[in-house]
Amino acid sequence: MSAPQPASNVDQEMDLKDIFTLFQRTFYKFLALCFKAVDFTFKFWWIILLLIIAGATLGFFSKGKPTYRSEVVVQSNFDSQAYLYNAIKQFDENLSEKDSVFLRSVDLSIENIPIKSVEIKPVIDVMSLVEELKISDRTFGTIIKELEVNDEEELFASDRFYTNYKYHKLIIDLRSEEAKTEIAKVIDYVNNKPFIQRIKEERIQNIKERIKQNESIMVQSDALVESYTKSADLSSQISNEKLSFFNNSNTLNINGVLTFKNTLAIETEQLRNDLAESLDAVVVISDLQTAKQESFKDRKEIIYPVLFVFIFLFFAGVRYTYFSLRREVESQNLLD
Repeated sequence: MSAPQPASNVDQEMDLKDIFTLFQRTFYKFLALCFKAVDFTFKFWWIILLLIIAGATLGFFSKGKPTYRSEVVVQSNFDSQAYLYNAIKQFDENLSEKDSVFLRSVDLSIENIPIKSVEIKPVIDVMSLVEELKISDRTFGTIIKELEVNDEEELFASDRFYTNYKYHKLIIDLRSEEAKTEIAKVIDYVNNKPFIQRIKEERIQNIKERIKQNESIMVQSDALVESYTKSADLSSQISNEKLSFFNNSNTLNINGVLTFKNTLAIETEQLRNDLAESLDAVVVISDLQTAKQESFKDRKEIIYPVLFVFIFLFFAGVRYTYFSLRREVESQNLLD
């Protein structure tokens, strides 16, 4: 049995020519279809124009009222972060349910609720977080691996860490720009929670007692140093290695006393600052930023005209395809 003969160069050239001719015919058919689409558009331009005008008019008058988003940074005191987040979550859920009892309790209008939603996020400070947790890089990496999160921001804003942050961003969606005056009611709702009030009273009382105790110890330290200074000859008691005062049966480490007093003074100053800032569990520390919220679905005056024209051209294309195929079938006498 003889081996098959290879195709001649002439046959190969004919095959390439047929392929090129087929490609050329297909291209010209597509080009002709484009020309017909352009001719159809120019022929029925007035219908397209009417559809654009009708869509723009309908979209303009069917647009809902614009919404606004306000953001404010708040400070959480008394280690109340967990209660703050729970209170904001509860506030948002009651809004979504349109709970009339709740709305009356926070003095919000029931017929036209001015606030759409409330959300809170921590202001992330990674360095302070690591310093506060006092964990090594290896331990921190292990914690990160155990958490299922999508990005870095979501990681440090997760439930595992948000209680370690002092500052938080409160995000409120409003139905009107004037409704930003109602934001204070969200803050009041959190601060007036009975449990928050108890925490506040106990923490303030503890701070005041701590300040009083520190002041008493500092007065005693001054009296102790003064007493030993009067009863000792300073010039003969100074050592090259340590500054100490000696009495017959007692030894006083001046460096230790003064260092301890300085530590108490710094702590007392910080406690006084905390007391001044801790008027409430949640305190607003930034200006209110309000911006109009716009998304693509709010641009109905653009969406509707495009949609109407697309539907018109789509059905025109379906109609053209139907009659073209029908003529092709009729030309082959397949309908007889």
